[in-house]
Amino acid sequence: MPFEDNKFDLALCSHFLFLYSDQFSEEFHLESILEMCRVAKQVRIFPLLELSGEISPLVMPIIEKLSTQGYRAEIKQVPYEFQKGGNQMISISSGMLRK
Repeated sequence: MPFEDNKFDLALCSHFLFLYSDQFSEEFHLESILEMCRVAKQVRIFPLLELSGEISPLVMPIIEKLSTQGYRAEIKQVPYEFQKGGNQMISISSGMLRK
């Protein structure tokens, strides 16, 4: 994205990442999230479900990879549920390891 590092306080992704885990690779997801993390101090992604209504198998591997790169990624429950069972988001912020 054509923005400076930490240009924004918050970046949101709704109903794209994780929802289309079958169509977009884990690498695509990670690169997209890292780019959002580059331009924003906090990133939120909602929901964590695939189109099938199941939690995306990419969620935990992505959280682990973000952690190894110095990010703090937490799954948080939210009061909104567009899809049945889709009431969780990931909140990602820079951790102490981030340069």
